[in-house]
Parts: sequence; C-alpha cells; structure tokens
Amino acid sequence: METKAQALEIAKNHLQLRGYNGFSFQDIADELGIRKASLHYYFASKEDLGLALIEDYIQSFQQWSEMHEDREPLEKIKKFIDMYNSFSQDGLKVCPGGVFCIDYNTLPAKLKKSVCQLQEQIQNWLTHVVTEGIKNKSLKTTLKPKETATLIHATTQGALQIGRMQNNTKAMKATSLALLTLLQK
Repeated sequence: METKAQALEIAKNHLQLRGYNGFSFQDIADELGIRKASLHYYFASKEDLGLALIEDYIQSFQQWSEMHEDREPLEKIKKFIDMYNSFSQDGLKVCPGGVFCIDYNTLPAKLKKSVCQLQEQIQNWLTHVVTEGIKNKSLKTTLKPKETATLIHATTQGALQIGRMQNNTKAMKATSLALLTLLQK
C-alpha cells in the first residue's frame, strides 16, 4: 500500500477512536515510520488530511448506498444499522460523521463545510429510504420522512457513543433495531 493510502487508513483509525483533535501528524508519521515532514508531501496540513478523509468517507458511502439500492426500504435501514454496528465491533469506534460533529466547533471552515456535505449525503439517503418505506407501507404512514431520517441517524450515532462509554459492543445495534421496530407498520 502506498504511503498516502496508509496515512489515510491510520488517520481513519485515530479519528474514529480519538477524534479529530486527538491525533497529530506526528502520530501518523510515527506509525508509518517516516518523518513528519515527509507526511507533508502528501498532505500540506492536517486540514488537508481531514478533507481527504471526508472525501473518502463520502465516496465510500456513495458506493455502499449504490450496492444496496435494489433492497427494500426496511432492509436498507437494517444494512445502515449493520454498517454503523461494524464501527462498534471494531474497537468501539465512533462513526466518522459523529466524530467530526463532536469536534465541529474547533474545525477550520473548509472542513466544517465538508463535514456538512457528508452529513447531508447520509441524511438525504435516509430521507429517501424512509419516503420509500412510507410509500410501500413498510413504515408507519404518519411519519415525516426528514424528521424520521434524522431520528434514525441520531440514534445510530448516539448509540455508538453510549456503547463506547459502557464498553458495550451490542448497545448500538440493539438500540437502533428497537427504534426500527417502533417505526414499522
């Protein structure tokens, strides 16, 4: 794996375990076994690294959502829950969007904008899926799609954080599936 790709993978791990403000270029350089100055060859600043991380997450979510586009709405939501659960199963990591939201007030402006694009992408996808579920009557028809999408998103992100604090890898999935049961017709 090339150095830039390795640096991104290391940064993802640090981000989801420690937060954006919880790691430095030096941490990544040390893990790669290179000088910090060498890392600047690939990323001019930590902000540039953060932007590359978010771009990678946006592309990954796009590919993931395309892979599941032919599924029924409830199955899509369950797959979404499974995706978030995989973070919990991987060392009690928090989802990328959730981590950036925690550090949001300390992020540079360009990074804030990029974080909002990631969250908007997920929110729009969930809103579309909930709308499909209401139309095919697999979800309660009294639901408002946008608010329900926010509820699903907030529950998955929040349950990851609570599970981490409780050292409970099962909390996220159990909580999210309980919510889904309440939303079903």
